[in-house]
Amino acid sequence: MNTECDISDTSTPRPGRSILLAMSWYDHRVHLGISKFAKAHGWRVDARMANSTEMAWGWKGDGVITKLGCSSLDEEIRDFVLGLGCPAIDMSVFGPEEGLPAIEFDPGAIGALAAAHFIERGFRRFVWYPGLDQPPARRRREGFIAALADEGFGPENVTTMKPGDPGEDWEHAERELGASLLAIGEPVGVLCFNDEWGSRVIRACERAGLRVPEDVAVMGVDDNELICEHLSVPLTSVSLDFEQWGSLAAARLSALIESGASAPRTSTLELIPPRDVVTRQSTDVLAISHPDVAQAARFIAENYARNITASDVVAQSRLSGSGLKRAFRTHLRRSISDEIQRVRYEAIRRLLTDTDWTLDRVAGDVGLGSARNLHRLFERYTSLSPSEFRRKSGSAAV
Repeated sequence: MNTECDISDTSTPRPGRSILLAMSWYDHRVHLGISKFAKAHGWRVDARMANSTEMAWGWKGDGVITKLGCSSLDEEIRDFVLGLGCPAIDMSVFGPEEGLPAIEFDPGAIGALAAAHFIERGFRRFVWYPGLDQPPARRRREGFIAALADEGFGPENVTTMKPGDPGEDWEHAERELGASLLAIGEPVGVLCFNDEWGSRVIRACERAGLRVPEDVAVMGVDDNELICEHLSVPLTSVSLDFEQWGSLAAARLSALIESGASAPRTSTLELIPPRDVVTRQSTDVLAISHPDVAQAARFIAENYARNITASDVVAQSRLSGSGLKRAFRTHLRRSISDEIQRVRYEAIRRLLTDTDWTLDRVAGDVGLGSARNLHRLFERYTSLSPSEFRRKSGSAAV
């Protein structure tokens, strides 16, 4: 699922505007999005508080982009920003409480992507980690649980695991987490608040002797490649378009400034959709208890490039055609043909991301024969064309 957000504003920003970044949390991708908007509109950006605990006392300018939180430092930043008396946009869920318009990623949509990913892989038990009560974490947990409930999985299927106590030895906390995961006793899909928490789960599994992803499939949020690509098991993550987020915040601030508003007091919260799930090794598994379905799924994974059909899968099974089809519906919630196409789609995504092959070559490699067939399959899963997906993933051009 990928929904474009409108980052245009309804008025022409005046060149020479001076904008302050006052962030309690920093990601260079957000900064880049803001900077691109600023460059296009002739803004000056003061980034001294973009990744700093020191207040920019005496600053004077036209507007502020901030990201509030719930620590003592966040309270200082909040008081500083509100004290400036100029238009401001908050990139968190806390802004409306302080009378600031805010923009954040939709926790329900994040939860829905994660739930669909785990369910598609056959998981029936789920974990949210960590069980913090702070609004950003609580809203994502609620979004995940609601998405699972929509698919028929009740509270008995979901466990919330708390982090260690503040100041607790991190090795002890990881051992405790590993023991808790081990006690579940069956394959489980774990959604973490962000990639850093996901890395902790992977380390906890290593300490407990749990296999990732066979025993515990782990997913983070943010798709921070510096974390996800450099763990002992590369981490699957919900991709958020941080650059777009920054550009959109800048556009919303521009509209406020050009409207002549002075320190607007409003409680609006704009939610923007996540981009997609970037699948890596930490969830690259099918959790299937039925041995014949598991065998058939392995056959598909090993032979999808040979242009196999559902009949080929049935032919290698000890079950009848109707029996295997019923078992697929029961244990994977999809048909044999759907599983073949899903595996091909995942292979196409990897090839579009990792190679500069033509679409015809990619189609041939996954058993589709032509770029036309590849387009048809891709359209079943996403609104993007293969070429658009390749561009957005930062891969080589077609």
